Amino acid sequence: MKRGLTWVSFFLAVAVWAGAAEKPPFPHARLGVANGCFVESVALVDAWQATVGAETWVKLLRWGAMEEAEVVAGHAVAVGEVRGKLWCWDVNFGWNALPIETAQRDAAEVVAGPVVARYAKVKAQFPLYMADFPQAAGAAGAQSSSANEAIRDASIAGERLARRRPVNVVVFTQGTGESARENAAAVFVFGGRYCVYVPEVGTVPFRVQGGVENLRLIQQLLRRMVGDVGVVRKV
Repeated sequence: MKRGLTWVSFFLAVAVWAGAAEKPPFPHARLGVANGCFVESVALVDAWQATVGAETWVKLLRWGAMEEAEVVAGHAVAVGEVRGKLWCWDVNFGWNALPIETAQRDAAEVVAGPVVARYAKVKAQFPLYMADFPQAAGAAGAQSSSANEAIRDASIAGERLARRRPVNVVVFTQGTGESARENAAAVFVFGGRYCVYVPEVGTVPFRVQGGVENLRLIQQLLRRMVGDVGVVRKV
């Protein structure tokens, strides 16, 4: 400690700094599911509208990425405005006030700057916003105690997201013969995109039309995501 700085003044400085820290918009707990940045961010957008107000400005911000000249999986966060300030919620870092003027909130490439800066090796590719539209609540039960981690995570995500939209949690066979196993997915629509969340892969938003109960369509999309997919059935 520098000469002349007493313990009293040191702790006073710490207290002042702590008091100056901005309070996040509201407390929020992660779902805690694998490869869940997209579904976690959708859950945050839902919670934001339920807590701050349905008319509040809040978006899901997602991007593809490059890392060391290789294309890697992208990422998704939630970005919103409250009390005249822009905030970001990232599943990896929690809440963070953004040093961006609210007048620039619609410029996804500008807002993505300080968000991606936390990922030193990543260069964001094609950042874009997604915003949902009002949907009727669905019904999906969480199987938190399932020994199958895929079923557990897909059902946990499905239960949360179904509070604001129809969701279909499905199980499917993957592989053949002795290598065959049971996998799972949560299917929902967000921002006009047909979204399929498979815990070991993450979420892929597709530009297709169809209801979340369409098992044939889900099977086709799962085959595009993970390959050898057999029977698909609703949980």
